[in-house]
Amino acid sequence: MPCHAAMMDKPLTLSPDTEIEKALAELKKKKRDFAAVVDEDGVLIGLFSLYILMKNLLPVSVAVTGGIPLDIPIKAAPGIAKRLRKVYPLKVQELMERKKINTVYPQTPIWECINSILTHGSPVMVIEDDQGKFLGAITERSAFEELQRLQESDK
Repeated sequence: MPCHAAMMDKPLTLSPDTEIEKALAELKKKKRDFAAVVDEDGVLIGLFSLYILMKNLLPVSVAVTGGIPLDIPIKAAPGIAKRLRKVYPLKVQELMERKKINTVYPQTPIWECINSILTHGSPVMVIEDDQGKFLGAITERSAFEELQRLQESDK
């Protein structure tokens, strides 16, 4: 079974020049954690997500793998909130992930897609073979729901 059957309904897309504040409002409105960033031709050029945003809000010393062990608690929440305020006017293209985008083609077998989710994380972006045009996204939930649908149709 090809993985395109497991694509989620109506994935969110953003322009690279969308302001972060507007992007966050769209994520909230659509109840999504991520959005594909596409150019004017619909070609996938990046991924914007709450995960990526939060990663950018942490101070570098904390974001380093394992962080810096501290014996005293630090009240970082106000500092992180101030950083959030500073990123609101930035453009999505300034924070989006460009290199580590998990992609597959529409005809990729579903088992490969699930393995990709388990190996590299969610979402998996489905792109057209020749141009890299964004077609959709697959998450753990959409893949699982497709497997359930297949199981029920076999009964």
